[in-house]
Amino acid sequence: MDDWLAFAQSLPEGTHKKYAHHCGPGEPRIVNHKRDGWGWSCFRCPEGSNRGWVPRPAESLTEKIARLQRVQAAEQAAQRDTSPPTPAEYEPNAWPLDARVWLYKAGISNVEIKQLGYYWNPRIARVVLPVLNEDGKCVYWQARTMDKTNPRKYLNPSVDKDSLVARFGLGASIVLTEDLLSAYRVSRAGVEGWSLLGTKLSTHVATEVLKAHKPVAVWLDPDKAGRTAAARIIKKLRAYGVPVFNVVSERDPKLLSKEDIWTLLTRCGLPALPLL
Repeated sequence: MDDWLAFAQSLPEGTHKKYAHHCGPGEPRIVNHKRDGWGWSCFRCPEGSNRGWVPRPAESLTEKIARLQRVQAAEQAAQRDTSPPTPAEYEPNAWPLDARVWLYKAGISNVEIKQLGYYWNPRIARVVLPVLNEDGKCVYWQARTMDKTNPRKYLNPSVDKDSLVARFGLGASIVLTEDLLSAYRVSRAGVEGWSLLGTKLSTHVATEVLKAHKPVAVWLDPDKAGRTAAARIIKKLRAYGVPVFNVVSERDPKLLSKEDIWTLLTRCGLPALPLL
């Protein structure tokens, strides 16, 4: 009797494990527990007969409330700790599809996901983005939910962010962005991408910019809050004598191609930008 479903239902949500199959010895099947159901795929069976799927029954109101309460309790516990929340699933192919797609839309591949140390946490049902310092130590993290019923899109530890800046890449110029993914994406165009983790330029980060002695482009999200914050940051940096440029785009930097990022940075007047 094939009891893969009971085995799948016993797994924590967002995880998978190897499992036996009638096609032969060993454990050729991958059984998984996803948010919307349970499934399996066998890498030994011919295509067309190598997978199965059972959707999760629709939640009752009582079940939904209980689930949200469990998630909220886990989130509150995670917020009190500066260490990244566990458990951690580092293999993107084992994540729920929507979690992977969120990063794919930002142009980040599975290889890059692993290099950046991003992972899926099934306990809080979020993608966790660690922020590392120059020594490779995690000093901050953000966690993005894929659950549209969760009112908190991002979760992060309750710490003072004024002394934090997430840096990616090397280059003769610095580009300041709001979020981590945008900072990483612009860094692939031959600049240093610095995420402000918001829209505020703290005194500490301003000091770091001055110490770098490099021209700066400010590229915040293309909404009213981003435009207002960008004008404020540019005014502050110019008062310090920093060569500063404003980048205006119709979409967030993380949603643009490498070529479009390079083009927009070049057009804004940022000097010493290498050719793609």
